[in-house]
Amino acid sequence: MARRCLNLAGRDAIGTEISRRLKWGARAGYAARGMVYLLVGGLAFLAAIGAGSTEGTHGALRTLLGQPFGSLLVSLLGLGLVAFALWRFAQSLADLDRHGTDPRALVIRLALFFSGVIHLALAVFVVSLIVAIGGSGGSGGSGGGSGDPTSGWLQWLFGHKGGRWAALALSLVPIGVGLAHIAKGWRAGYEKYIVFEPGSAPFLKPVCSFGLIARGLIFVVIGVLAFYAGGIYDATSAPGLEDALVAIQNLPFGGILFVLTALGLLAFSGYCFVEAGYRQIATGRLVAEMLDLA
Repeated sequence: MARRCLNLAGRDAIGTEISRRLKWGARAGYAARGMVYLLVGGLAFLAAIGAGSTEGTHGALRTLLGQPFGSLLVSLLGLGLVAFALWRFAQSLADLDRHGTDPRALVIRLALFFSGVIHLALAVFVVSLIVAIGGSGGSGGSGGGSGDPTSGWLQWLFGHKGGRWAALALSLVPIGVGLAHIAKGWRAGYEKYIVFEPGSAPFLKPVCSFGLIARGLIFVVIGVLAFYAGGIYDATSAPGLEDALVAIQNLPFGGILFVLTALGLLAFSGYCFVEAGYRQIATGRLVAEMLDLA
C-alpha cells in the first residue's frame, strides 16, 4: 500500500512538472505570435505615416534579422513559433479546450490544427533565414509572392493542374476565419479562456476586441483577393497578408483605413501577449494521456 502511494506521489510529481513545462511552452508560443504581429503592425504603422514600406510576416522577420542581435532574436522567435504550433496541434487533437465533437466544434478544432500548420511553416521560414545567413552572409532567401505563410496553401494549389479552381473555392476559408475572428472580438468570446487581473479588464478588453476584429477583416480581404482576383495570381504570387494591407491602402479613404488596420495589428499583438499572460492553459487531459502511454 505504501509503495503504491509512493508511486502515485511520483506520478503526480512528474505530471505536475510536465504540466508546468507545457504551460510555459504554450505561453512562450503566444508571446512569439505577439512579437510577430508587433513587428508587422509596427512596420505597417510606419508605412502608413510614410516612414517605411508595407511588409508581411516574412518581410517583418527579415527586417528584424537585419537589426543588432537580429539572428538571436529571430532564432528565439522561431523556437516560440514551434512551441505555439505544437500547442495548437495539442489543442486540436487532444481537445484541450473541450470544444467537443459536434460539427461546429470539429470546425473549430480543424481551424486550430491549420493554425498550427501555418505557424510551423513560419518557423521553418525562420530556420531558412538563419541557414541562409550562416551560409552566405546575405539577408535571407527572397521567396516568392507576398512572402507570407497565409498564402502558402494557395501557392501550392495554384501550382497543380486544376488546382486554381480548388484554390478559388478554398479562398472562402480565410473569409470564414475572418468572420469568426470578428464575431469573437465583437462578442468578447475570448473571455471564457482569459482570467483578467482585477482592474485590468476595462483596458485590456477593448484592445483584445479591436485586435481580433482587425485581424478578422484582414483575413476577409485575403479571401476576397484570392477569390475575385485569382486569375491574376500564379504559383509564386498568391495573395497574403502583405497583399491585403496594400489592398486596404488602395481603397477610398485608404490612408485612414490603413492607419486603423496597423493599429489593429498592434492591438492583436497585445491580445496575443494577454493570452501569454492570462489565458487558462488546460493541460490535465494531455498530461494524463502522456503518463498513460509512458
